[in-house]
Amino acid sequence: MKTIQVIALLLVYHLGIAQEVPIPTNIQQAYKNQTRSKDGIPGPNYWQNQSNYKINATVDTDTESISGNEVITYFNNSPDTLKNIVIRVYQDFFRKGNARQWPANEGDLTEGVQITKLIIDGKVYDTGKDFPWWWITNLNIRLKDKILPHSKTEIEIDWEVKIPTQRGLRMRKYADGHYFIAYWYPQIAVYDDVDGWDQVEYTGLVEFYNDLNNFEVNLTVPANYLLRSTGDPENLDEILQKDIVNRYKEALKSDEVINIITQKDYNKNDVFKTGETHTWKIKAENVPDFSFAMSTHSNWDGSSLVVDSSTMRRVLADVLYPDGTKHWDQAASISRKSIEYMSFQLPGFAFPYPHMTSFCAGSSGGGMETPMMANDGAPKDFESFAELLFHEISHSYFPFFMGTNERKYAWMDEGWAAFLPGGFAKTLDPESNYLEKEIKGFINFAGSESALPLMSLSYQHNDFSSARIASYNQPATAYHVLKLILGDELFKKALLEYMNRWNGKHPLPHDFFNTFNEVSGQDLSWFWQPWFYQSGYPDLGIKAVNGNKVTIAKYGNYPVPIELHYKTANGETAVESHPANIWKAGKTEFEITLPKDTVIELLELGNPEIPDKDLSNNYWRN
Repeated sequence: MKTIQVIALLLVYHLGIAQEVPIPTNIQQAYKNQTRSKDGIPGPNYWQNQSNYKINATVDTDTESISGNEVITYFNNSPDTLKNIVIRVYQDFFRKGNARQWPANEGDLTEGVQITKLIIDGKVYDTGKDFPWWWITNLNIRLKDKILPHSKTEIEIDWEVKIPTQRGLRMRKYADGHYFIAYWYPQIAVYDDVDGWDQVEYTGLVEFYNDLNNFEVNLTVPANYLLRSTGDPENLDEILQKDIVNRYKEALKSDEVINIITQKDYNKNDVFKTGETHTWKIKAENVPDFSFAMSTHSNWDGSSLVVDSSTMRRVLADVLYPDGTKHWDQAASISRKSIEYMSFQLPGFAFPYPHMTSFCAGSSGGGMETPMMANDGAPKDFESFAELLFHEISHSYFPFFMGTNERKYAWMDEGWAAFLPGGFAKTLDPESNYLEKEIKGFINFAGSESALPLMSLSYQHNDFSSARIASYNQPATAYHVLKLILGDELFKKALLEYMNRWNGKHPLPHDFFNTFNEVSGQDLSWFWQPWFYQSGYPDLGIKAVNGNKVTIAKYGNYPVPIELHYKTANGETAVESHPANIWKAGKTEFEITLPKDTVIELLELGNPEIPDKDLSNNYWRN
């Protein structure tokens, strides 16, 4: 019997038959604690912490600084007694002497975030003596009073931070009166059921992992600045002229694009009410972060749409941009179409936030997402411009609505934001080759020394190309192949179930894998293993032709579909297609039998949307 078992195990190994994906011990413990389950559903003991932020801050455009006071009510919903607390001070990225994975201009370097007051649960903390573990951007504080399970504590912080003006990183002053402010206030890190405190440092490459929090923010800025932010403004009547407020309210219910503020309004001084400063009062609920943009002379366009046919809930798609910026006069329309596609096509989940504002300072390209806000450039090519807007807006779902940990698994959000524009791009131009470009980027890098498995933690990437491909191109390609395997309908059904189960929580890759397994009724380990856990590449080739029989070899370790185009001696053409599941049993060859008496003149394997590392073995001519 033992001999038979050993032979069976050797056969499994030799044939490459997929077994269950590896489960790290910290995730095994989550299963034991019943915070998560192996069928992809949150466990009966799942918990999540949360904070309420009350922030009063002032932006000084003379000193290029922000000073503020915040009172945070932190809710420890966990079963654990917290002996320490971790506070993120993101802008210590620019503190002189700190380690960075992203370039910083010397003129942006500072002495870091200046915390002048810190009170936790009524106890005063000395910034010179009580911060023994202040590393790069995480302030790990040993608490004087422990935070008991299912209790709350209050934290008060006074701080000041300089605004980068030369290059910045996700926050900066741009030339000519434009600011985008993100990662700007001291923030409680995530304490979760898998790792405890998230202590990954912000060194430039990593991005979001936040709890869902509530914000009451009062922002005082010079009176000639228009401000848009996460959340909804509560006192526009105190700041903007009546006509502007009325246009804004019209945009909230209009299917057409409304020019809320134009250059004519600025020239006639018809935008702001008088005063030296204005305090914008804003509320936002159940959002992972808070950011804002401000400008002295941006055009402001907006249009809204119904995103939920059952409730008729509307969402505002609005944009701020310098007058004359290429393509941006169409940005509100593209934003509106993007939100409509996401709400009703793919993923097909009603857009979760009341507005989505896309901001442009006039720079050439690139973009950065934050909840309800995006900071976008102005690509010269229209298709690239539309894809950029869509990409950043799609982050509203991943990572924000879904609460994913982008610091560990960037492919769980950037991968979706790189995959989803493919379908949208074809609604604008049926000839769009967006997906081909994403796949080509992956294929060019796949199999190289620097190509790490997707399940390598994102913060462990020290090579930009490796991080970029693993976050964007490879997962986008993997999602595309998965969609080909499951078919459009089942793929969408599984994705929606994953979103229904885990929105507002903190899903792990295993929760995603297990949900797709459960909804599809298939063990997809044969797909998850190579595409997410192994280095490698996809590569199919025509190995042999014997009469009307064609042998396709799987030279790479990533499974992909077969699409074989052939031409007969009498000039007829046809296609033989087989899904990637043909490889799930571990086979490395597959024989295709063409119709009897077929005399093959030409064979061509694949298409630009099926990833293939080596195309030299994809052609055969008689």
